[in-house]
Amino acid sequence: MGIIKVARPPSDPSIFHAAWGYVTTIAQGMGLTLKIFLNQLTRREKTETLEWPEVPPTYGDRFKGKHFLTKRPDGEVRCTACFLCATACPAQCIYIEAGQHPKNETEKFPVRFEIDILRCVFCGYCEEACPVDAIRLGPEYAMADTDQKKWVYTKDYLVDRSELHGGITSIKEENAKHPSITHEPSAEERHSFLRFGHH
Repeated sequence: MGIIKVARPPSDPSIFHAAWGYVTTIAQGMGLTLKIFLNQLTRREKTETLEWPEVPPTYGDRFKGKHFLTKRPDGEVRCTACFLCATACPAQCIYIEAGQHPKNETEKFPVRFEIDILRCVFCGYCEEACPVDAIRLGPEYAMADTDQKKWVYTKDYLVDRSELHGGITSIKEENAKHPSITHEPSAEERHSFLRFGHH
């Protein structure tokens, strides 16, 4: 076990000297706060305060907010219960229970699809992993609530909540292949493919 020797803290000559240091530091901070307050009150300085919810904040197009599930053109949920989003999720907050679809056109569908939003880190991995454009992160940011049950987003809530205005139809065509499957590689692409040792 090692011992590290450190210097003793400097001793103040009196308790009044130490107290005076605290008082002056607090006064400087309050003076700066008062200066900013008066400048913004007299409109000499622009305020960054938003009057929310009357003035909603604007975020970029890449903002990742509340999740939602897309629909097919016939109105059914687009998800095929492949579990790729749940597998890719680093927080393990997605629970899917698959079932056989009553129509033979679709192999599986989610009987249950739940997201524990308190565990979610809004990384967007679920959106990137989904091969059929079934799950997305939208622009909604207001999520405050006091009911614990509201923090588990169910399939019905993800597909058709009031903010979605009847649900969002997927932009991907049914049974569409990934472009890399149908793309015929050029001679240069084949050469670079072999050059870097991919098999």
